[in-house]
Amino acid sequence: MRAFVTNYRDITARREAEAAMLETRRRLEYLISATSAVTYTARAHDDFKVTFISANLTSVLGYAPEDFYGDRMFWRSHIHPDDYPMVERELRLVLARTDGAIDYRFRHADGRYRWMRDTARIVRDESGSPIEVVGYWIDITEQYEAQQSLKRSEANFRALIERSPTATYVQREGTVVYANPAAVALFGYSTATEMVGLHILDLVHPEDREYVQSRADHAVDHGAVPASEARMLRRDGTWFVAEAEAIRLEFDGVIANVVLARDVTERREMFARMALADRMLTVGTLAAGVAHEINNPLSYVATNLEILARVQPSDLLPLIGDAREGVARVSAIVRDLRALAMPEDDARGPVDVAAVVASSIKMANNEIRHRATVVESYEPDLPVVLANASRLGQVFLNLLLNAAQAIPEARADQNQIRVRARHEGERVVVEIEDTGVGIPPALMKRIFDPFFTTKAPGVGMGLGLAISHQIVRGMEGEITVTSTVGSGTTFRVALPVAKSAGAVAQNAAAPRTTSGARILLVDDEPAVGRALVALLDGDHDVVPVVRARDALDRLAAGETYDVILCDLMMPEVSGIELYASLPDSARDRIVFMTGGAFTQQAREFLATCDRPQLEKPFSEAQLRDVLERVRPTT
Repeated sequence: MRAFVTNYRDITARREAEAAMLETRRRLEYLISATSAVTYTARAHDDFKVTFISANLTSVLGYAPEDFYGDRMFWRSHIHPDDYPMVERELRLVLARTDGAIDYRFRHADGRYRWMRDTARIVRDESGSPIEVVGYWIDITEQYEAQQSLKRSEANFRALIERSPTATYVQREGTVVYANPAAVALFGYSTATEMVGLHILDLVHPEDREYVQSRADHAVDHGAVPASEARMLRRDGTWFVAEAEAIRLEFDGVIANVVLARDVTERREMFARMALADRMLTVGTLAAGVAHEINNPLSYVATNLEILARVQPSDLLPLIGDAREGVARVSAIVRDLRALAMPEDDARGPVDVAAVVASSIKMANNEIRHRATVVESYEPDLPVVLANASRLGQVFLNLLLNAAQAIPEARADQNQIRVRARHEGERVVVEIEDTGVGIPPALMKRIFDPFFTTKAPGVGMGLGLAISHQIVRGMEGEITVTSTVGSGTTFRVALPVAKSAGAVAQNAAAPRTTSGARILLVDDEPAVGRALVALLDGDHDVVPVVRARDALDRLAAGETYDVILCDLMMPEVSGIELYASLPDSARDRIVFMTGGAFTQQAREFLATCDRPQLEKPFSEAQLRDVLERVRPTT
């Protein structure tokens, strides 16, 4: 009898375990696929063929996972041809180690390449042989492109800095780590390598180092410092004024102070020039006003002295003569001061050089007398030159002051300033020689450059010689210099002789005599009127008034005059306004008296008006000469 023997085993637990493992696998695969990383495995002993790849491959690279099952994990057909040699080499290095990561381009299903980061780990058996590769891909395209964009930006930024005209250098913990070509040039170095490694304070003037260090510390604490000025040192030891600002930035991956610097020495000098010009304008305005106020009383003092000289006993004449000489000296000083301080036209005429030099010596005397004695030597019968007297006086005064300042104080008995004038062909030559310290040969080429000076701060702006050079050239002359260090300096000014045979200096006019004129005298200084009435008494009928309105009233009432002597600057109604109110017949008889035209309107009026002018204080001879020329002939 046959029989079947059946064995039953309860495998419920095994089935449940298998189901649980399957569920766990599904969940694991779901979790893996839910991430952005594409996970894969490959058997090392089976030529690294892919055994698993997560389902999110589709969303990341557009392929179905089954497309890659059984493929060799090197994926040559999908890796960018330029990257494949590197990928194969690096993966084999990973197999020799335990893990590693490489970046390469992998072709998406749409044909475009994406940058992927492939991170793999090698699973080994007990003997150390590889049995499986476990890895994952991450799409880093956006990250890579951002990095590349940043690198391009950094490269462009560095190229911009390299080509920037603004000096830029980077310092970290007080040490220069980078300098662009503009900074290299600004600080006087040949290459950036020479600047790198220097301490920032090595580039700063010693007196400004504490200030610059405090600004560097402030930039570290607050991230930036605004623009400010400090004196910086060039490689050769000279200094310049720099305006610098700093900002805290990442440079080559490390935080540092980036400093932007500009040379503002020229701007500072320009501001100094503007300030000097403003001061000169103020001084000029004050000088002209003071000259006017001085010249008015000088005018009647001089006139009264003329009168006293006629009537006083002979034993008083020497005293009166001294007083008249004093008036002349004060008048000359005021005239020279006004000519230097206020704008003048550039009109040229015959000028007595010796007289101009003598006047300049008087003005410079206070500066000279403590340093040297003046030795003058003028060739007799020097011809007059074609020049502008006031501007020429400015040249000689500047050369005399330079000569004095080249000599130490308190050695007047040991030093000389020698002034010579002589006639050479078609020119008159004036030489001003000092026994001072001299000028080094290296500086001789720059002495006529604007703002170049070897004087101590506050002594000069470096403008005098540049202006003098321009003035002399403008008069078709020439100014040159020779110097020996330790022995002294000689400036030579050569000016063209006036061509006209009849040319004479302005102060050479011969006095005239006249009588019988009826004169209307208009001057707001009563003393001037009294003095002129007394001076002309017996020769002329002088009617003085102190207001221009009174003069206009007399003329409107029908009074007639041969000559109208009128002050230019008066309150209420000025001489200019009176002139404008006169009929043409009366305008032809007016003579203006002025103690100084200190307004722009007055200067322009005198420059364009063709009427005679008497500059206060004037002599009797000058007054009578102009009366003779202006009064109508009978």
